[in-house]
Amino acid sequence: MESALLIGESSRVVGRSSFNRRSDAIAYGSPYQKAAALVDLAEDGLGLPEEILDQSLFEEAVKYYFVFIRFDFIWSLNYFALIVLNFFEKPLWCAGDPTDACSARDYYYLGQLPYLTGAESLIYEGITMIILAIHLFFPLAYEGQHIYWTKPLNRLKVVCLLILAIDLVIFATSISPVAFDSLPFRVAPYIRVVFFVLNIRELRNSIVVLTGMLGTYLNILALLLLFLLFSSWVAYVMFEDTKQGKTEFTSYGATLYQMFVLYTTSNNPDVWLAAYKISRWYSLFFILYILLAVYFVTNLILAVVYDSFKGEVGSLFIYCTTFM
Repeated sequence: MESALLIGESSRVVGRSSFNRRSDAIAYGSPYQKAAALVDLAEDGLGLPEEILDQSLFEEAVKYYFVFIRFDFIWSLNYFALIVLNFFEKPLWCAGDPTDACSARDYYYLGQLPYLTGAESLIYEGITMIILAIHLFFPLAYEGQHIYWTKPLNRLKVVCLLILAIDLVIFATSISPVAFDSLPFRVAPYIRVVFFVLNIRELRNSIVVLTGMLGTYLNILALLLLFLLFSSWVAYVMFEDTKQGKTEFTSYGATLYQMFVLYTTSNNPDVWLAAYKISRWYSLFFILYILLAVYFVTNLILAVVYDSFKGEVGSLFIYCTTFM
């Protein structure tokens, strides 16, 4: 075969009927191109589960899978619509305000995007939820209940969908003449972001990597906190009876705050000008603090985080290549 079935990094010769996307090859390609795309998906841990390859209903399952792939643009567009809704629905804190605080856009920095009314937002959210439910439960047609419910990702999506549905019912009740006058809080905007993350494999992997680095984050945070606490205690004791202590370092809490801001160099050198006017030797303490904070502690934090990130990415790659 002289022409490549799929265009990719390993494809040197591109045929006239080659496809750029695997989903297009599965939906519109020849049997050979469909087979190549399915094999490519299987190598990435996607596509049809291996468990159904030996089943008698495999041919029927493949037909349902091809139908599912044909609507890939609709599924992607619906997830985009879920995120866009967060920008067009009226904030709850001004939706229940009788003075219509949302009209004062310049005062509250609300931007110039038009807000949907309660009814429009309800219709918009209802349509996206119906499409979301179809996309979520359609794989039951080609995977079967046993395979579908054994995947933790599917169970998590179903739980999020139930929460989204309950929140929508409560919101519909709140804008009706009965029950609530106003709704204090909605969880739906956050669940929409969760759905968006769960649907994109790269984002899911990033969340897994960041979760694996949580222990490193806590250790680095403890190191930074210890450095700030010790430096603030030294500064508070050193300048307690000076003009610096009476104007800037009035208490240990104030000293801790000022030293934290100085760590970012935002108030440098304003915060230690009072001490500098008393004696220029006092500036050595602040210069040494900035050198340690910026050029040692910060670089140490970056090095540790980067090393931990590489380790987590390597572990994730080994897991994906071994078990998927």
